Amino acid sequence: MNNFAKIIEIERGNMKFSYVENDEINYLDLFDQFLAEEGHHELLDPSDRIERYTYLIDHGQSKFIFKIDGGVEHRLERRLIAKLTGDFYFNLIHKLAKIALDKCDIAYELYLVAFDKVTKRHYMIFNFIEGRSLKWEEMKTYGEQIKDCIEKLHSYNLVSNDVHGGNFILTPEGKIKAIDLTNSGFIWLTKANDAIELRERFGIKIKVPVMAMAIKKFTHGFKRLSRKIRGKED
Repeated sequence: MNNFAKIIEIERGNMKFSYVENDEINYLDLFDQFLAEEGHHELLDPSDRIERYTYLIDHGQSKFIFKIDGGVEHRLERRLIAKLTGDFYFNLIHKLAKIALDKCDIAYELYLVAFDKVTKRHYMIFNFIEGRSLKWEEMKTYGEQIKDCIEKLHSYNLVSNDVHGGNFILTPEGKIKAIDLTNSGFIWLTKANDAIELRERFGIKIKVPVMAMAIKKFTHGFKRLSRKIRGKED
């Protein structure tokens, strides 16, 4: 059973780990087992980004998602923000653990994060959520659940920052859960991205800081004007 109150942090060679304690499953052993068998698991949703892979792992009666992210951020401003706010995934495991401890069933669970200091690869082990992604037209149908989900995520300083059906799972029980979350950068400002996308795409209104909305509305308007001047369509 997962003990989200106890997250173990260790270093082993060039690897740094943070993982949830579990009486039945040793996530560090599961990580080692996957690496030994890499290439023999089902590859899910291949990304067009270099060095980003997502695999499905069958482990006894349980299924897990194993994700590899080897992307290196080259933009100076993003690297500076990361220095100020800390590692994206190592922050994420703590925030998702808080959600799990509060029994707030709105997102996936993250059990292990690893970082290879040499290759700069991140590795993650998530729970597998039974269900399917929402279709674009279903976003309005489940609008109240999506609104509740995003507002609760914001209360834990997590955001989607890319609101569309593929980033929400509809479980067989009819619950909506968010996946592919963001927790880095200036979260108070990024929350406004969620609000703008929800309103403009799906007519869903949520509350975010007024100043953040004002800044984002200005930047969104400036980008649209710039694209129009350059003869590009939205």
